[in-house]
Amino acid sequence: MQQLPPQDAVFLSMETQELPAHIGGLAFLNPTPGQAFSFDSFVEFIRNRLGPCERFSWQLREIPFGLDRPYWVPRENFDPAEHILQIALPAPYSPEALSKLVGRLFERPLDRTRPLWEMVLIEGLPGGRHVLLWKMHHCLMDGASGASLTEQLFDPTPDAVRPAAAEFTEADTHPVADTHPVADAHGVADAHGVADAHGVADAARIPGQFDQRAIVERALRNAAELPRKQSKYIGEALRGAFSAWQSDREPRKASETSSLAPTAPWNDIVGRYRGIAWSAVSLDQVKQVKNTMGTTVNDVVLAITSGAVRDYLDERDQLPEASLIASVPCSTRIAGDKTLGNQIREFAVGWATNVEDPIERLLQIHKSAAEAKRKADDGTSFDLIGMMSEALLPGALQLLMLGAAAAGDKLPLPANAVVSNVPMAPFPLYCAGAHIEQVVPISLLAPTQGLNITVLSYCGELHFGIVHDPSLVPDAWDLAGHIPKSLQQLQQGVDRELTLNSSGAEA
Repeated sequence: MQQLPPQDAVFLSMETQELPAHIGGLAFLNPTPGQAFSFDSFVEFIRNRLGPCERFSWQLREIPFGLDRPYWVPRENFDPAEHILQIALPAPYSPEALSKLVGRLFERPLDRTRPLWEMVLIEGLPGGRHVLLWKMHHCLMDGASGASLTEQLFDPTPDAVRPAAAEFTEADTHPVADTHPVADAHGVADAHGVADAHGVADAARIPGQFDQRAIVERALRNAAELPRKQSKYIGEALRGAFSAWQSDREPRKASETSSLAPTAPWNDIVGRYRGIAWSAVSLDQVKQVKNTMGTTVNDVVLAITSGAVRDYLDERDQLPEASLIASVPCSTRIAGDKTLGNQIREFAVGWATNVEDPIERLLQIHKSAAEAKRKADDGTSFDLIGMMSEALLPGALQLLMLGAAAAGDKLPLPANAVVSNVPMAPFPLYCAGAHIEQVVPISLLAPTQGLNITVLSYCGELHFGIVHDPSLVPDAWDLAGHIPKSLQQLQQGVDRELTLNSSGAEA
């Protein structure tokens, strides 16, 4: 039995019926000629791959009234096949019809009385193709560890044979300990058997049955730590507020961003329905823009989405004069860390949607992203995820989230939408022998943010997954269509810069 670490548990407290907290994706599968691919063979493939991974056989044991973080407990007689469904897409096929079906499937919250994941194999695509939809609760993994898991779950060749448990090591799955982990001088160990400086565990492992006395004692210890943690985040919030106040008092150029976001059409009460749209662009072309302008891939991704959002809103006469703000999750993992769970922090980055020129927009985003990172490094930005995960009881956080979800646009907006970028394999992958032609990432929506854009790099392309509330973004496929156009605008701007530089050098 293992208690959820603080950052994993926060995604359970954030969840409501209208705002389920699972993430996932679509994999478009093209069966390899000469190899049999069926629902039964797929189920057996997943059973062999996920069966040995203990995390996917755990279910929640929640603490009454949200007085402490929940615990993972093993599910008896676990069979991965119980989490896999098969659905046929009605003819004729169209991306919009598939999108509508996926939205209906994805919007349903996962059942908390079972292990928190499921898969759906969708058939009925042209040429005998299939689509795999997977849903996994965010408390199990973040985007980076989810991408790492897909590389372990799938194969680099169509006929790869791998021992069932080979890739799922103890470090990857945090298996439940059979004995007490080694504690330090304070006597309490964390998730990896090492206590922090205050001797308080972040992910306690308690052997044996669900010991009510041990649970109560741990809840009291965790509660006793709250004042210290709250004082830390109060200080951080005050420093961040003072920094924002100073910034807002200084003269600001038209291209610069305020500390609060203006309201976009999707910044309202988010309902329970979901829509999914997608697009893809060349990663090499993105890197060419990045290299020429001296920015990063993430900067170019933000510039692509900024241009698409700007054109989408401008066509509808809904573009605010002030720049929108993107919330950008960043992994805090050390290099090579492929453990499951969540290790992220979010930065508010000016989206530069009020800048018409695509190159100037990219450079403004690059500047804003660098400033956001600097503030995080020197402690003048507020770590919202850290505060929610460490300084609030789960029950209190859940009440706050319910209030925020019901408030709509009445609360100040720190950001208009989440934009995240996750790398995956640069080479082709196969699922049960079927070639994975395309991957679409699907993420969650936050209160008053009816739009999320998640980007995943796979096999030489950047795949954009646009998750939205259809009542707030009724024509998301139009937004998806602006993605390649926005990159084309950037490329044209780069070509102009190169021409000007070449002309200047000749002169």
